[in-house]
Amino acid sequence: MLRSTIRNVRPTTTLPLWYSQSSLLASSSSSTPAPVSSQPVEVLNFQDSKKAYASKSISELVRARMVLKLCSVNFIVDNNERLMKFGRMVLKFGLFEKLMKMTFYGQFVGGTDVDDLRPALMKMQGYGVRPILDYSVEADLSEDDKEDSEDVAKQIDQSRHKEFRPDVISGNRKKFSPIARSYPYHGEESCEANLKIFLECLETASQVCDEQSFSAIKVTALSKPNALLANSDLLVQIRELYEEYSTEEFDKLPDYIHLNFLPKDVLGPKSLLVNRRMYFSDFKTLLDNVNVSIDENEVKSLFEEMLLDSEDSVHFFKFRSMCLPGKKLYNLLISATVNGTEVLTPLSESNVEAMYRLEERLELLAKKAVELKSKLLIDAEQTYFQPLIDFYANWLMREYNKDEAYIFNTYQCYLKATPSQLIWDTNKAQKLGYKIGCKLVRGAYMEQERQRALELEYEDPIYPNKALTNSCYHNMIEILLPLVRAKEASVMVASHNEFSIQYVVERMRQCDINPQTGGIYFGQLLGMCDQVTYLLGSGGYCSYKYVPYGPVDAVLPYLSRRAHENKGMLQGSQKEIDLLKTEIWRRKFGLTRV
Repeated sequence: MLRSTIRNVRPTTTLPLWYSQSSLLASSSSSTPAPVSSQPVEVLNFQDSKKAYASKSISELVRARMVLKLCSVNFIVDNNERLMKFGRMVLKFGLFEKLMKMTFYGQFVGGTDVDDLRPALMKMQGYGVRPILDYSVEADLSEDDKEDSEDVAKQIDQSRHKEFRPDVISGNRKKFSPIARSYPYHGEESCEANLKIFLECLETASQVCDEQSFSAIKVTALSKPNALLANSDLLVQIRELYEEYSTEEFDKLPDYIHLNFLPKDVLGPKSLLVNRRMYFSDFKTLLDNVNVSIDENEVKSLFEEMLLDSEDSVHFFKFRSMCLPGKKLYNLLISATVNGTEVLTPLSESNVEAMYRLEERLELLAKKAVELKSKLLIDAEQTYFQPLIDFYANWLMREYNKDEAYIFNTYQCYLKATPSQLIWDTNKAQKLGYKIGCKLVRGAYMEQERQRALELEYEDPIYPNKALTNSCYHNMIEILLPLVRAKEASVMVASHNEFSIQYVVERMRQCDINPQTGGIYFGQLLGMCDQVTYLLGSGGYCSYKYVPYGPVDAVLPYLSRRAHENKGMLQGSQKEIDLLKTEIWRRKFGLTRV
């Protein structure tokens, strides 16, 4: 590191063409297809309103239908911030708070604090659903982050990749504030306050969950944004350097990866990092080309320090560890120049110190999770923060996932880089002998990411259509299944997509993965998709609700995002609205169809 260097009803869709019993994945130790269960296919009944809403009162059903319908009205969604601001002006805060609790807040937020949460969480677990706690106070992005202006100005000049420039990022985040979650940075005090809240989340989740508790954190809440940007930029530079001075070894994917599940349009145009190795000749060429003057013995010593036992070439993660601040190779490369430019951009002292403090906070959280036998979900964020988030998530997994997956990283399957990243991460976990924890999502920042790529004229990081994103999602499931079967991975399937849920449930059956103890979990957002969550919970699967909490006034930005995201999922929401109507009529008039 930096310092130390459900059933009996017709299916609604069919499985994809590339999915067949004859192509089931192997276990991690064999290329033999996974055994296929002789049991009949279990088709989940997502139309079962009685089971989906068994935990809800009639008033809660009416509220849910009303809120979801309002989220489908473009005028309300597009102007929700102005409408909430107007409501706060017209009504006294007590009345406004009561109105929000009767509507949007009551639908999408669990409560104001941990004591307020407890009754709802206990009730939820009575129906087979566990909570994932998430303190959802978010920044008003019109506020200025407390950053040193001189340090930021220097960082703007030194940023190697324009997508990591602080001025560009700041303006972009403010523009997309309704759909891009962020935490305010008002000095290290705000980071310490967020750390305390995250620790409380872990404690509360452990207390109220009978077993297998989860909490979610965001790395951006624990450090200053510009330090995250500078370090992400450095990590990308190191990767590019390795790719330039390493050898591609074709057909050398891990044994558990089956290429028939990874079509080229999903993998993207670049070669997989897992296919590359740096040999001594590559390393020597690198140092010669950047005019590093050290003798042959020092070159050999540096190279040998990066080797794993009994190997003659260097993996990327070993090379990267030697290129971090405090390491000799880092000092050599920030001093070397090519055409007047440093080979690696040196980090400022304040940005290095910020990473030291971030590491300390992340370690406190990881240690607390292991102590409580709880699990920690590290959320994905925008692509300009993600390199550093991935780096620290993998570091924590290596340190704390030796016997069980306590730390989970999040993989956004709408990103073209995700297959390569996941393959690399799983391979590293296999090499170093730790369990990998993965949360799979489709992604939450599409509009923002695409607009920024267009404005700054770089390649759109997101797949061009939904079909490729769906294909990526299911392919990532297939990569992880053999590791799950071998007890070497755990997966949180975070999706509202009914087909994806049915797909994973069927693959679990075929691979003989126990629904309760097999290491696969399902998660959906509070206030949405109850027909999936509660059906899974009642069917014996590890089913979770992502439960945000916080004071009404402080979670308004979160509620704004929920409204925007529901608008984006209008088709799915309409089905849920109709199902709510069915259940309301069933309870009031005994009718099963409306």
